[in-house]
Amino acid sequence: MPDVTIDDVTYVYQPNPQHRNRAPRKSQWQITSPEELIVFGTAIEEKWGGSPYYWGLHRPAGGPAYLGVDRDHRTRVFLARFEACATPAVWHGYPVNHRDGRPSSDVLRKWLKDGILPPAKIAKIQARKPCNL
Repeated sequence: MPDVTIDDVTYVYQPNPQHRNRAPRKSQWQITSPEELIVFGTAIEEKWGGSPYYWGLHRPAGGPAYLGVDRDHRTRVFLARFEACATPAVWHGYPVNHRDGRPSSDVLRKWLKDGILPPAKIAKIQARKPCNL
């Protein structure tokens, strides 16, 4: 299991195979497993959330990029949600459609303030409207 250590706290990350094996009704990663871990590590490091969820973006060239497909295996998505599912906490993540789950207002404000997503995309995510990159 890969671990991410930030500020002397270790987050144990266990990729969930059902988000890579084309399981029905499960969103699927289309980025590599090492990229998935980078998305998780960035979410923790940047404090994009907190218990129970952290939120991630794949940013290979600085700007956001699609990282997977929704549960229909067709709709491209650019958000990832990470959650702990055991005691002690073992984290896993998956691509998520912002119409089914979206980051908190605090995370969206951070992304806006840091210039990660423009105001129009933030507004669409908040309103659960269609939003493409």
